[in-house]
Amino acid sequence: MKKRIIATLLVAAMSTSLLTACRDSSDRGATKDVAETGYSAEEAVKDFEFGELNDVEKDYVIEMGYFSCDHMVGAIIGEKAGIYEALGLKVNVTKSGETLKALTSGSMDVGYTGVEGAIRSVNQGAPFFIAAANHMGGSMYLVASNEIENAQDLIGKTISMTQTPDIDPAYLTWQEEIGFDTDPSKYTIVNMGQQDAMFALKAGQIDAFRCCDPYASIAEFEGFGHILATDWAAADVSAESDYNDWGLCCVYAMNTEFSEKCPELARRLIYAHHLAVKFMYEHPYNAAMMFADGFDVDPYVALRTMYMKTVAEGRTITWKFTDENVDSFLNYYTQFPQIPEEEIPLIKDRNTLISSDVLEAANIEDFQTYIKEEIDPVIPLGTTFEDWYNIAKEIDGISDEEAVDITDTATPYLNENLK
Repeated sequence: MKKRIIATLLVAAMSTSLLTACRDSSDRGATKDVAETGYSAEEAVKDFEFGELNDVEKDYVIEMGYFSCDHMVGAIIGEKAGIYEALGLKVNVTKSGETLKALTSGSMDVGYTGVEGAIRSVNQGAPFFIAAANHMGGSMYLVASNEIENAQDLIGKTISMTQTPDIDPAYLTWQEEIGFDTDPSKYTIVNMGQQDAMFALKAGQIDAFRCCDPYASIAEFEGFGHILATDWAAADVSAESDYNDWGLCCVYAMNTEFSEKCPELARRLIYAHHLAVKFMYEHPYNAAMMFADGFDVDPYVALRTMYMKTVAEGRTITWKFTDENVDSFLNYYTQFPQIPEEEIPLIKDRNTLISSDVLEAANIEDFQTYIKEEIDPVIPLGTTFEDWYNIAKEIDGISDEEAVDITDTATPYLNENLK
């Protein structure tokens, strides 16, 4: 008999005692003043062709949302690095698990959100469109307790996951890759938010959960769990895959009415998004510390997460998307005939869902050319975590005394066999 538990699991009570999982970053390092790292937002925007603001735009306060996932860190960097200010933008940045709902209701002008939710919402008439990419490849993790060594060890265990792994592309992929049994009757399934599931794993109340970072990195950093498998939201990709083979995962969404009423602000926002992405590649140490501050995690966790997103897993943080990226994401579902059509986020109208008009109006450079010319010579794919950490310190002028000590915390596999 399938066991179904709607998990409360006393998470609220646990949170007080388990807050060591999310630490004040000030105890192990903090964001260095941006000016001291040699970064100038004013210099970064000097090539942008500013247009005139209309009457609506002059005093407009932009509502921007993101939720607690490493894919969404661009919102924080735009604020903390002074990019919004340098572009003359007044932005109210809100971290919220309700970002997609706010975009759907029209109460947010722009937001970082997942592509699947965006597709389903726009199909139902939500008033926003995908204006730029944000993250490729998914990188959602199956995190298990240290007692779980393989997929077979999960049989009969309690897992925070979908009630229907037998028609979910992530679990079907893991079935092929690690032998995960997708029969839901084999598990006690609970329904929990990612942070709550992390707390529950640490407390020993569940045995595994699916999440994005920083939760996987926290589990490995604190030693109460490990990554058993990774979901790329695309079929057969790796860090060195062709760009078009990646599936579009998370997107920069923009309210349609806002883009029409405030075309100049829309241009500036897209330019700001691309500069925030560049900051992650060009100032990785300080970007990680901004992540630590904004997400209230240990600085080591933030460093590890930034490294995973920009090196270990490929150049997955981006502003560019192609039709092929969308097709690769859809193929992630359609490759499995057992997934019913109603469970596949098929696109009703691509012209309604996706528009590159604002991206093109902002005259933004090509992402792949930028990576090849500016980033690959400095931090090539295959760079180990330790080497990346040393390069990142040097770039931002971080002394050994200021830097987060990774000597005893670097996850060993991050320094092995990266190619």
